[in-house]
Amino acid sequence: MSFHLTDPCLWCIEGSSPAGIHDILGPVFKPCPVCLGTCALCEGDGLFPADFTCLPCFRQQLAAQCLAAIMCAHCSGVVDLIPLDSIPAPEVTPHVEH
Repeated sequence: MSFHLTDPCLWCIEGSSPAGIHDILGPVFKPCPVCLGTCALCEGDGLFPADFTCLPCFRQQLAAQCLAAIMCAHCSGVVDLIPLDSIPAPEVTPHVEH
């Protein structure tokens, strides 16, 4: 088996490819376009944080930074972050309690 450095599946880990380090989300992955194809809704722009425990914990981490995630309705990847401004941060049960 031979690989080329331009092979999009070269760095694939169980269907996800490293996509760099986002300034807020930290290390992120994208679905491997070879193994999983490209999301038809976000066109592959969705990011998946590597440091992810559960959705409520993720939302709480963002709320602590006065941010909320806009997620793709099809693949659930993060496609944008928006400021919460004057919206009070939601109360979220810590991960160990749910």
